[in-house]
Amino acid sequence: MQEYRCFIWDFDGTLYDTYGRIERAVRKGLDEMGLSHEGVDVQALAKTTLRHACETLAGERAEELLSRYFTHAEEEGPDSMRPFPGCEEALRAVYEAGGVNFLYTHRNKSAVEALQRDGLAELFRDFVTWEAGFPDKPAPDALNWLIDLHRLERRECVMVGDRVIDARAGENAGVASALFDPDGFFQEEDADFRFTRLEDIPKALMGGQSQAG
Repeated sequence: MQEYRCFIWDFDGTLYDTYGRIERAVRKGLDEMGLSHEGVDVQALAKTTLRHACETLAGERAEELLSRYFTHAEEEGPDSMRPFPGCEEALRAVYEAGGVNFLYTHRNKSAVEALQRDGLAELFRDFVTWEAGFPDKPAPDALNWLIDLHRLERRECVMVGDRVIDARAGENAGVASALFDPDGFFQEEDADFRFTRLEDIPKALMGGQSQAG
C-alpha cells in the first residue's frame, strides 16, 4: 500500500467539532427571517456546503441567511470550537513519525487561533485560510500552491476532510483523498479512504512509520 507523509487537513467538521455552532447560527438566522426550519437536518445540508444549506433553506434569500449565519457564528466566540477526540493524537502521530501537517480551510484565521489556543499549531508546517483568497473547494488552487511552495510529492499527499468537496479538491490536485466520517454519512466511492476515528488516519496511511496509538 502507498504510504503518505503529507497530510492536508480541513478544519470545520474534521479536526474541530463546529457543527453545533453552525446549526445554531443557521437556525437563528432562519428565525429572524421568519422561515421555518422544523424537522430540517441542517448538519446534513451543511455536509454538502454551507451555501447549499442556505440556498435549500432560504431560496432567493440565501445571501441574507449567509450574512446572518456569519454574524451569529462569530457571536459564539472561540469556545464553541473544540477539537474532536483523537485530533491531537492524529496530528502528533504524523509529526512524530516525520510527516508534515498542513491546514486548508475556508474558515478565516480563527481556525489558526483555535489551534494556537489548544497547543496544536506547532504541529503544522503551514496554513491556508480564507484570507489567502483562493477559490473554494473543490478547486485545487490552494492545494497546488501548497504543494509547489513546499515542494511536496503529490503521491505522498492526502487531503483529509469531512465533505465530498474536500475529497474532490484532493482529486483535482492529483492527491489522495480521505474522509473523516464518524456518522457513516458517505459512500465508499466518495473518497479513496474513509475513517470513523481521527487517530486511525495516520496509523492506516503512514504504514509502519507511525507508532502512535
